[in-house]
Amino acid sequence: MKSYKLKLIFEDIAPTIWRSVILPAGATFNRLHETIQYVTNFQSEMEPYHYFAVEIDDLFITNNDNILEEYKGKRFLNKLVKQSNRIKIDNYIENNEHFTYSYDFGDDWKIRVELEGIVDDYYFGYPTLLDGQGMAPPEDVGGPPGYEEFLKMYNDPTHPDYLSTYRWAESQSFLPLDIADVNDSLKIVKYKKTEWESVHHLNYNVISDKYRDSDVIDIDAIPNKDLIIQYAIACGNLYGIIEYPKFMEIYNTQNKTSLTSKELMTVLNDSSYNNRLNKGFAYNNYREIIHETVEYGLENDELRYEVHGKPYYVPVKTELLRYVDDAYYEKTIHQRNLAAMLKKDFFPNNTQVIKDEMDELVGELQNDVNFQEVVKAFLGRFEFIDMKQANEYMQAVMKIANTTRLWENRGHTPDELLQMVSPNLKPLTPLQVIDGGKVGRNDPCPCGSGKKYKKCCGK
Repeated sequence: MKSYKLKLIFEDIAPTIWRSVILPAGATFNRLHETIQYVTNFQSEMEPYHYFAVEIDDLFITNNDNILEEYKGKRFLNKLVKQSNRIKIDNYIENNEHFTYSYDFGDDWKIRVELEGIVDDYYFGYPTLLDGQGMAPPEDVGGPPGYEEFLKMYNDPTHPDYLSTYRWAESQSFLPLDIADVNDSLKIVKYKKTEWESVHHLNYNVISDKYRDSDVIDIDAIPNKDLIIQYAIACGNLYGIIEYPKFMEIYNTQNKTSLTSKELMTVLNDSSYNNRLNKGFAYNNYREIIHETVEYGLENDELRYEVHGKPYYVPVKTELLRYVDDAYYEKTIHQRNLAAMLKKDFFPNNTQVIKDEMDELVGELQNDVNFQEVVKAFLGRFEFIDMKQANEYMQAVMKIANTTRLWENRGHTPDELLQMVSPNLKPLTPLQVIDGGKVGRNDPCPCGSGKKYKKCCGK
């Protein structure tokens, strides 16, 4: 069927952000608008979160109800106002070869729509994203000037507004371009009947096509499948939860590849590779990879709440892949100090017990969002001679907690997140060293739970 290849170019942004799309002839300006929304990070796909307009020839074409009502039969900006869902783009794009799409009259985004070509061998009743470059701006960022300032904060962990900017960007679905995922979404923008008789397909699944990727992925054609599984296991151990877009961003950046979400799903859903994933204590959960503890734990919703809006700690490839070992964690001087204390006070001749205690403590700190329960369990295994000794151990545990890579911080340590908030602040600890004698059974528990010692760690 007759179709248009269009290039969509953001104006007033450097480096250039663009998308190349193809859509059947007969699309209204509304359908073009929906297509643009789906291939960017804007959010007015179906409902007009913000309005758009196209000024072309003698027309002002828009979906703005207020303008349409107020200027019905009149002229706006010296142009005749028309409803965007009643005018097709065909004549205007063929006669002019380009026009400007304006979106969000406050932010005032301008996207140049250029005709790249007219073809007659595209057979789908909906658009397809062919290619693209750059991460499209988030909604409500303030237009090109605001976007420029946003990027300065978003890409600079030392900026005082870095964390709040990152949190806001995540709430706005500021995501890298995933062409396979976008094309699945574009099937909604359907306004013509697909000519399946002209498509190489099986049961309406595309086998091969000039413009759209195959719906059937040959797993043998996907490179580095073993490495993908290693990354999935490592990310499960380091983060607890990681969604596909971030996983692919990390994997593609570190391996200079173009793994798509469709390819990722194919590998993770294959029985052989899925078994290997599960043996590494990781699971494929729709569009995220999660650790076994999250899959079967009761705290998964709490963890999702805790991680929202926090940036990911992304180590270099060699360090990240060390997390394939479920027992791996970064070693710190604070861990060595606590180990020395345990050797001196409790286990003078048993290095294995000390190692087991340290592994259990760090492991629980890493993946348990209830710090007090972890501390209670640790302190409850020892009989301290007095309050001073108990507090010394508490402070040692707090130093370890502040320098442990936590699931709830997306792999960052509390110290690292604190430095992002204010480089001049020191790590916060809720406990003070208390000089005194033996811990009384009715004294407040040194773990900070607020309970009496006999009701908490002294059980």
